[in-house]
Amino acid sequence: MSVYTMQNKEASVTIDEHASEIHSFKLNKTGFEYMWNGDSKYWSGRNPTLFPMVGKTWDDTLHINGKEYHTGNHGFARHSDFTCIQHDDANIVMQLKDSEETLKQYPFHFTMTISYHLEGAKLSIHYDITNDNDEQMPFNFGLHPAFNCPSDPSKKYEDYHIDFNAPETFTWKETYLAGAKRMSLHPDALSQTIIIHHPASDEVSLNDGSHGVKVHFTGFEWLAFWSPHAPFVCIEPWYSHTDFEQVKVPFEKREGTQILAPHDTFHAGYDITVF
Repeated sequence: MSVYTMQNKEASVTIDEHASEIHSFKLNKTGFEYMWNGDSKYWSGRNPTLFPMVGKTWDDTLHINGKEYHTGNHGFARHSDFTCIQHDDANIVMQLKDSEETLKQYPFHFTMTISYHLEGAKLSIHYDITNDNDEQMPFNFGLHPAFNCPSDPSKKYEDYHIDFNAPETFTWKETYLAGAKRMSLHPDALSQTIIIHHPASDEVSLNDGSHGVKVHFTGFEWLAFWSPHAPFVCIEPWYSHTDFEQVKVPFEKREGTQILAPHDTFHAGYDITVF
């Protein structure tokens, strides 16, 4: 698989065809690396695209049209080889189509195109998923980018916090916020995934007060955070979610499952800005 780079006066971005993952996002003036490196000691992922499943069903099975299909946690896009169909200093476009292997796990023909555009220190990422069937196509979709924490090597994990651009009120297991715009970090803060349903914010920042990363997103119903005692924090906008309990319904009836009409295209996207 090939690796492709975009660069300008402010930043550089490197993307691998395998899983279409961002391998590097550096700010030129500091040299800081913002993307997690996939160290398997903690987590071998980097920033996978979650398709056609977010998380997993309660029985590890997709029940589609009366048949059973099995795909891994978060689906197969995260393990698939994409093809680069466009590349210059400001743009990279990756594409994935169904194959004999994907059809064993998910019985639909599709085309997924991921477009990356670098402008200054902002990376805009756009997703197009086309239903290449003559029938409706159900699917789950989500994002899972992991960011170095600390990104500034002179700082510690505990120096960082998560800022919301709107007051958030939610309870998730042992985490509770009441009209707060900041969530502090400590080693156990995100050891279990925290999920916010219908977040008030459309932008969150992981920062130490001076440097960090902003993630801007719209249209996503769930927002998750995860950091398994590791030097990274995942900021995850989701359209769908893993099963929280036993759910005995067909795949297309699961909460958050998107239903795409024949030959229609689903659009989604988000922005990552480093500072």
